[in-house]
Amino acid sequence: MQIDWFAKYSENFDLIESALKESGLWSILPPSDEALESTMPFAVDTMSFENWLQFIFLPKMRQSIATHQLPPGPAQIYPIAEEAFKENKNAKVLLDALRKFDEISHLSHLH
Repeated sequence: MQIDWFAKYSENFDLIESALKESGLWSILPPSDEALESTMPFAVDTMSFENWLQFIFLPKMRQSIATHQLPPGPAQIYPIAEEAFKENKNAKVLLDALRKFDEISHLSHLH
């Protein structure tokens, strides 16, 4: 049976987005253009990790899927997220969704 990795990623991106919203980490206001131009990993110098997820990670990942390109990987987003949200009790669903992203990323790059 052929696995539709694009569908798996899309479902996961929807889960990440809804988890950001449910945990109160979704931002109505986008970061500045300067913040979005950060060249640091995860834009750590210009924005919070949740803003990076919302305004950089999700749009780039969805663009990959829209152009039928698997996102780069295998990814290891979960360890960074775990550290970023270690004191946020509301982030469990988000952490689970990011762990799932790492799993999908690893498996999709094996096939």
